[in-house]
Amino acid sequence: MFGSLRFLLAYLVILSHLVGTDYVAHFGFYAVRGFFVISGLMMTAALNEVYAFDGLRFWANRALRLLPPYYLVCLLTLAAIAAAPVQASEYLKFWRGVPDFGDLLANVTVLPLQLTYTSFRFVPPYWSVAIEIDMYLLLFLIVSRRMEWAVLTLVAALVFQLAWAYESMGWAFSYFTAPAAVLPFAVGALLYFLRRRGLWTATPRLAALAFVAWLCNLLAGGSVLPQSHIFGVGYFLDTICFAVVVSGLSGLSKESVSPIIARIDRTLGEWSYFAFLVHWLCGFVVVAIVLGGGYRGWPLLLMATPLVLAACAGFAVLNRKCLEPLRDRVRGGFGRLPGIVAAVR
Repeated sequence: MFGSLRFLLAYLVILSHLVGTDYVAHFGFYAVRGFFVISGLMMTAALNEVYAFDGLRFWANRALRLLPPYYLVCLLTLAAIAAAPVQASEYLKFWRGVPDFGDLLANVTVLPLQLTYTSFRFVPPYWSVAIEIDMYLLLFLIVSRRMEWAVLTLVAALVFQLAWAYESMGWAFSYFTAPAAVLPFAVGALLYFLRRRGLWTATPRLAALAFVAWLCNLLAGGSVLPQSHIFGVGYFLDTICFAVVVSGLSGLSKESVSPIIARIDRTLGEWSYFAFLVHWLCGFVVVAIVLGGGYRGWPLLLMATPLVLAACAGFAVLNRKCLEPLRDRVRGGFGRLPGIVAAVR
């Protein structure tokens, strides 16, 4: 059921961006953290069970998954900005002005998007994917190879987080930087090794309770609990609760899920990345055609959601026809993969 969970996280990011209120801003923060835990688990599983740390096949597969849809959305965004430059600049600060060569290079090469100096961004939240790529390298070189190295990395990440809290380095440093992502990725990798060695996997009941606790923590921050909870204790509770949820889902057998639900789950998992890519662009189309201004709010979310889903369906068709056959060849013919590894698709 990782597909459904990933789509939920993607929609929380969409909600936080398109609604745009202070209260829902942290929904996206917590969702990205959850994505990182899932990625740590799934990439560790893939490296061990599919690629056997064959770097060429692993990186080729990641490039085919991440980059072609991203570049297509960049081209569509560029066309939309060119068609309505004034409205685009009012809608999103990252779309103001004309991108120069440096802006284009930064967006094409992806990794500079995690840095603060890139003022023009076709897909603003793609900074998190740039950080994911950094973490893939860390997983490939160290974390995913042995459980002991995953534990050492987790300890180092905890030291970093404690130093951040003690020194009051600021929220941006603990969220938007690659070192801040090491903790959730290491947690995900450790969950894989704990399950593989039969040491611990959360029961379905415990995972369900953890999901409820995660949801309550998400909703309570900034409402029942103060803003300081969001950026303090709540931030760590988010990771702990979500790790239990991910562990529980990793223990589900294929036989325990009906074929219809499994198919829906796979579809939502495939759509999650596309929704993440296109939601700002879909929101702009709604604003330009219907709302006529740099609008944020629940009406924008409700009107943009059907367009996001339609775009996801279109991208999924292109993905299955053009990219998945190539990815299957890169994986060495593993078209149908059981358990955790299947979610990497």
